[in-house]
Amino acid sequence: MAFSLRDQPYITRGWVRALVFFIAYVGIYFMVGAGAGFLWVMKIGPENAQELVKNPYPLTMTIQMISCLAVIGMALVFRRGVDRASIASMGFTWKGHEREAVAGFLLGIVLLGGGSLLLYATGNIDWVDTQFAAGPMAIAFLLFLLTAFSEEIAFRGYILNNLLSSFNKWIALGAAAVLFMLMHLGNANLTPVAFINLLAGGVLLGMNYVFVRNLWFSICFHFSWNFFQGSILGYEVSGLGLQSLFQMDRKDNLLLTGGAFGFEGSIVATGLLVLAILFVAYRRWWKW
Repeated sequence: MAFSLRDQPYITRGWVRALVFFIAYVGIYFMVGAGAGFLWVMKIGPENAQELVKNPYPLTMTIQMISCLAVIGMALVFRRGVDRASIASMGFTWKGHEREAVAGFLLGIVLLGGGSLLLYATGNIDWVDTQFAAGPMAIAFLLFLLTAFSEEIAFRGYILNNLLSSFNKWIALGAAAVLFMLMHLGNANLTPVAFINLLAGGVLLGMNYVFVRNLWFSICFHFSWNFFQGSILGYEVSGLGLQSLFQMDRKDNLLLTGGAFGFEGSIVATGLLVLAILFVAYRRWWKW
């Protein structure tokens, strides 16, 4: 077969491609946030801009959804135009990975459920009411689905994928997890424990990908973790408050409950994420 320069990446070093993409990723969030904020203020009138401070939820949801769609589009363009590789090679193969998808989805529920039952049993949280609203639930479902796809495509399918072509799997995994953690620096109510948990979450989400180069485990885990945390159990999700099925009352024990950042800000989540990392590592090494 004849060799063609068109088969080679436009940028030869994988770590450089990953870094350029990450910078563009941050730029997209900044531009979408600034642009959406400006248009929203123009829509409601500058004299009513203070309302955004009192109720930032509509603008926040708009920014998140537009940003997710923009990131997905950018990742696909980078993969084809810069990497000169197929979209499928990012890890979208479904056949043969169905069990991983189910395992990821269930793992998110098990970790949240186990941690929440522990907090409930120790009197740190309680559920005082239920409220089902189809509209907000559907919007949250769509938001978390888009978030799962966009962040996993970006940080595992593109960034980690390219880092693996430049470094050994552990350095690549650690670097991708650090970038994932840094991406959340602007989240509301971020704490040192939440910062550590975001790093641990990045390791967990990337670990399975390192071994199988497939995204379905991490996409399904990411979705179930966010959706059940925020829309079902009543926690904030990385600082974002949502209308939920169960209305939560919690004690002011920030270390245990996570406070206004959500379950991801608790030391209970830290322990569970570490256990999950060890479980996935053991399972993959055993199989490998």
